Amino acid sequence: MRKREKRDELLLLMAVSGEIPADWMGEAAGSKDYGAALLTRLKRDGEIKLRSKDGIRGYLLRAKGKRYLLEVYGEEVGLFLSGFGATNHVKSEPEKRVRLHRMSMVWIYFYRMGVGIFAGDKPVLFPGLYPSPYSSMKMGEGRGGKIGNYYGTAEWKLETDKEVSGSRACGILVGDEAFVVYNIMDSLMKWTPKIERNLRSRMEMRFRRFGEVRLYGAVMMGRDMDILKRILGSDGGVKGNLYQVDETYEHIYFVPLVKEAAVQVRLLCSMEGRERLRVFLCGALAQVRENPFGLEAGTDENGRNVYFCYLLELGQLRRIRSQGAARGGRVFCFTHQAEAVREILGERFEVGMIRPEKVYRYLGWD
Repeated sequence: MRKREKRDELLLLMAVSGEIPADWMGEAAGSKDYGAALLTRLKRDGEIKLRSKDGIRGYLLRAKGKRYLLEVYGEEVGLFLSGFGATNHVKSEPEKRVRLHRMSMVWIYFYRMGVGIFAGDKPVLFPGLYPSPYSSMKMGEGRGGKIGNYYGTAEWKLETDKEVSGSRACGILVGDEAFVVYNIMDSLMKWTPKIERNLRSRMEMRFRRFGEVRLYGAVMMGRDMDILKRILGSDGGVKGNLYQVDETYEHIYFVPLVKEAAVQVRLLCSMEGRERLRVFLCGALAQVRENPFGLEAGTDENGRNVYFCYLLELGQLRRIRSQGAARGGRVFCFTHQAEAVREILGERFEVGMIRPEKVYRYLGWD
């Protein structure tokens, strides 16, 4: 595998994304200033173009850029730049472009967090399900040095998956366990529980038959922590077709699209990391509840309930707010989550902040 230059890296991200939102180009390029200079160069060379229509601005590949990638990185992008897929023939309808933007943010975010996204960096998701010419890596070879791997819908949806064609899923994050990934951006997206349950059931079946991990739940991503308050306050809207916390997944975690949330992604990908952190935090409790899936972690020296909320599991947060509101208690979360969690749960709860850098040091992570 040849070493990728920054220029090639950006073009590859554009290929798998289809269209990168204009305000995410700095993140895609690694920095805002460098991104601006690189964009100027790529536009001048005729490899990318800016589409600004219906108030939506995004960058996509031109024919020259596609030819270059297919010649140099054919195995990486063949799936995305061949045929009539959404990433090869980007439609002009606003709804379809916003859909690509949702997916693009996730591709870029995970890549910058150290998750494998390109075909040559990760094993095939379901080996044996269908032939894949895009990667020779076997599932048993692990994560290729990445903290986990991410697969967009084009990498696992089949033509026969008609009953899940309307799913809002962006992809699947695979670490020690797997999670279906959604991106709510900054507003409540349309949500059809039946379709999402069908997707969950189909993926559970495929992981049992072809995968080496289990589908554990889902990850709901959003632009920042402010959208979490809207999610937990949602009743589905006037028509009842907007996202609200339901029983589609037993576990669904919120991850804001901010750099500080990298620690959440790492913990979701590592069962050992989650367990070690929990055991460490339980050492400060007067009484520990042995059930790791219970609402409370235990009680403190004053008999107050203590809750570990640093993974932002939506069902847990909703139940704490409804069941524990009268008594209150202590809640532990990461520093970037604290303000929103405090507003969500109310003044009866004391919020204790965990610094991500200390978690990294304790767990021995880079």
